[in-house]
Amino acid sequence: MEEARNRNIRIGIVDNDPYALKVFGALIERMSSDFAVIWTCDLGAVAISRCLSPTKRPDVLVTDMSMGDVPGTEVCRAIRAKTPEVGLVGVTSYALASFHDEVARCGAQALVGKTDLNGIALAIRNAAQGLPTNELVLGDEESGNSLSFMDAATAYAVLEDTSYAHRGALSGKERNTLRMYADGSTTKEIAERLGISVATVATFERHALAKLGARSRAHAISICVKRHEI
Repeated sequence: MEEARNRNIRIGIVDNDPYALKVFGALIERMSSDFAVIWTCDLGAVAISRCLSPTKRPDVLVTDMSMGDVPGTEVCRAIRAKTPEVGLVGVTSYALASFHDEVARCGAQALVGKTDLNGIALAIRNAAQGLPTNELVLGDEESGNSLSFMDAATAYAVLEDTSYAHRGALSGKERNTLRMYADGSTTKEIAERLGISVATVATFERHALAKLGARSRAHAISICVKRHEI
């Protein structure tokens, strides 16, 4: 554990093949003295949960594309829509072109063949800094018409907006509640102005946060301001 703590890049790995997971984890640890595999798992849902946990979050998640419970592309999307703090590297044994554009849309920083160990090492090192790796992904003929990978911060901004756009629209009362909070009104003042109870104001706020996927009232207000809704 002391050796792992002294390493610079903390890595999580998800692959639905337990044997491949064990071998792949050992290979990645041997790639560089500053690579530390802090956990592995064989379920995409578990990887998502750990990447969103402040105590279990790695610097980089390496995810297989062909998962049993959740496709690797959706693992990337679920994580990137919530945080830019984890670099995402997709790996596959299949043709890269089969997954390339979709995993790029889902916020990963690279897609690399499982046998390309040098490429994986470079992609991990770049992803740990939130940077994309595009030059090793496809050959010249394939790469000309393919999407480029984005840096983590840009991908997060894109997917965060997309995620919110697909949630339910705010009702007029939910929007008005957030607008009045943004103007500095208290819950009691909002209740009086709308002629409703304090509990009802709290319900409007709670529903608005759920629809927006917001972490707090301030976050909900910032989302609405960015979307020009208040």
